[in-house]
Order: sequence, then C-alpha cells, then structure tokens
Amino acid sequence: MKQLSQYKLIIISIFSMLFSTNAAADFSKTFEGYEVFSKYCFICHGAEGKGDGPLAKKIDTPPADLTDDTRMSKRTDKDLTRIIEGSAPHGTVSSDMPAWNVALSYTQIRSLASYVRYLHRGKNGLTGNPTAGKKVYEGSCVQCHGDDGEGDGVLTRVYSMKPANHSDAERMDKISNEKMRAIITNGGAGASMMPGWKGILSKEEIDDVMSYIRLIAAH
Repeated sequence: MKQLSQYKLIIISIFSMLFSTNAAADFSKTFEGYEVFSKYCFICHGAEGKGDGPLAKKIDTPPADLTDDTRMSKRTDKDLTRIIEGSAPHGTVSSDMPAWNVALSYTQIRSLASYVRYLHRGKNGLTGNPTAGKKVYEGSCVQCHGDDGEGDGVLTRVYSMKPANHSDAERMDKISNEKMRAIITNGGAGASMMPGWKGILSKEEIDDVMSYIRLIAAH
C-alpha cells in the first residue's frame, strides 16, 4: 500500500512538472518558414501562396503561385534559396521580388524555402492556424508525442505506449485531415492509448493543432 502511494506521488510530480513549464519544442524549419511567410510574404503571394495577396495588383509582375507544383517542382532547393535571398541569376525572377537577404537571416530564408515546398507538395491543406496550434501542442500533446513530435514524450517512460511519430512525413501524408480530426476528437481505436479530446479542446483548437502537426511532418 505504501509503495502504491509512493508511485502515485511520482506520477503526480511528473504531471506537475509537465504542466507547470512551457515546452521549448525544437519545431520544424517548415513551421518557422510558415511564421516568416505569414509576416512578410503573404502580402504579395497571399495567405495560401496562390499569388493573390493584398499587394499583388499594385506591382507590375503578378507574384508567383507557390502552390503550382508543375512550375515549382522545377526549382531545386538551391534555386528557391537563391530566389528568396536575391542572388538568383538575372532574369530568373521578376525585379519586383525583394532580395530578402538584407532583412532575413540565412536560417529564416532556408525555412521559407522549406515552407514553399510544403505549399506545392503538401497533400493535406492547413485547417487552422499553426501558430495557435503550436500552443495547443505544447499544452496537450508533447507529454506523449514529444517536443519534436517523434513519439518520445516523457509519459512514454512511465507507461507502455507507442505514440504516433508526427515527424514521419510519409506516414502522416497518408492520414487525411478528416481521419486526423476524428482521431484527435474521439481517440485511438483498439489498444491505442491516444485519448479523445472532445470536450477538452474546441473544434477550432483541434483544427489549429492539426495544422501545426502538418508542418512538423513537412520536410
């Protein structure tokens, strides 16, 4: 009986540490790219990257549709980086495209290139706000799925569980938004320890965290 009480105290202590601190997730560069894009690039390229931003009609050359896979797949990662930073060969892009190396770090530019890849290759669209979703993830998901979404959260050390690896791009692409929403809302089937978050997270929060998960999986 005494051992059982001690065990309960240990579990309570673990949960207290988890919920009393903010997880400093080492999130993917694709998410970082989304944040930079949302601050600086959407004004021309549009919130979804389709080239329909608020400033699009004010400049001489229409901004590129970054969701056009036929066009964008022809660009290598090096090409994208050089276009964003402003070192691409003359005539490669419109003169209206800013040289972002005067305002952004190389890390931010590489992250932007990664997000552009998601825009034209991602098989499942963003359902909500990834920035808000990151906060939900840190508060409700890292305990099992881990800071980087690799399924190695703290609770995997005290319970026999194998949470999904959200950084596995190939696997996550096969899960539709509808299926992911159902799993988060109602929990995992069978022997899965994945809890259902219905009544705990709002529908908006679930859509937001789904969007963050999509960017964790993108490479």
